[in-house]
Amino acid sequence: MSTFKARGIIIKENLVGDNDKSLIILLKDYGKFTVWARNCRNGKSKLLAGSSLFTYADFIIYDNGRSLSINQIDIIENFYNITEDLDTLAYGTYFLEFVDKNTQEATPINDIMLLLLKSLLILSKTTVLSPKLIAKIFEIKFLQINGYMPIVNNCCYCNISISNQNDIYLGANGVVCKNCKSKEDGLLKISLNTALVINHILCSKINDLYKFNVSNSVLDELSLASKKLLNTHLYTNLKSTSFIEQLENI
Repeated sequence: MSTFKARGIIIKENLVGDNDKSLIILLKDYGKFTVWARNCRNGKSKLLAGSSLFTYADFIIYDNGRSLSINQIDIIENFYNITEDLDTLAYGTYFLEFVDKNTQEATPINDIMLLLLKSLLILSKTTVLSPKLIAKIFEIKFLQINGYMPIVNNCCYCNISISNQNDIYLGANGVVCKNCKSKEDGLLKISLNTALVINHILCSKINDLYKFNVSNSVLDELSLASKKLLNTHLYTNLKSTSFIEQLENI
């Protein structure tokens, strides 16, 4: 039995009984863990303010050898701005569910945690970038961090540079030139600008990801490209995706 301190962000919550919560927290240097927040829904509980989704905090956690429980929460950021707008709330919830469904427990994933925090910070504060663009950048960078690195400078099959190609397609592993398009089914035609944007995302450090904008046409192509890559490599059957689609159709 021991107590330890860890910095993390709450990515999922489940109500238990009248006053408790079961929380899934992404902890720096430790990974994803399920942690009990006992009596946190009691109005007088010292854990009340910090035991909600999006809370980024320093947690004092007690390990009794069978389960983990929170003794103390020192809030660093609660991303309150995200919850004030329906669009940012939808995308913020999507980021949390996406990370939860596509990570394993007890595996240190500091790069993913940094990507999530940076994305939530931009989502909560920017007035320039659309939530949709933030999400596409997040998805493509997440793929790269998880080892799925699409080839975007050269054709996946013949290795020819795409810089002077008029017809470019995206397949499961990256771009495909017109001479090789018969080698793979279900290709998505994209513009050179979209391929360059994907390459920029892959080459950028996490702290530099959200320093550019794109046209609506490129964003539409980027959305289709990201969806194709995600469906090939990751778990994408998320409840929050349906909610975002409903908002976009309003």
